[in-house]
Amino acid sequence: MDKTTLEASFDSQEDAEAAVRKLTALRGDRFRMESAAAGADFGSMATRNDAIASGVASAMLYGGAELEAAEELGTGAAEYSPAASKAAAIHLTADMPGESVEQARRVIQDTGGTLA
Repeated sequence: MDKTTLEASFDSQEDAEAAVRKLTALRGDRFRMESAAAGADFGSMATRNDAIASGVASAMLYGGAELEAAEELGTGAAEYSPAASKAAAIHLTADMPGESVEQARRVIQDTGGTLA
């Protein structure tokens, strides 16, 4: 199956999570959410037990889809600043089947995202 990677930015984690739930229904996978304010190192302070619990919760919520994220995006990162710009606060990438790409783009826009 041919996969296309889509990249988008969201103003909030809640909007990005809503998009992930809908993209999962379109058979998307390999989701990755990253906080722009915290940088790529967010969540690095999470313990192994937190990571296991997060993985179990993700499996229950998103089924077999893979999701990479911290317990709360931006927590535990030294660079995190609440005063950082809210615009494009969360970056999301997802692999989508070729036949679902156009629908996935609409889902991202409908949930408040901006395609990269």
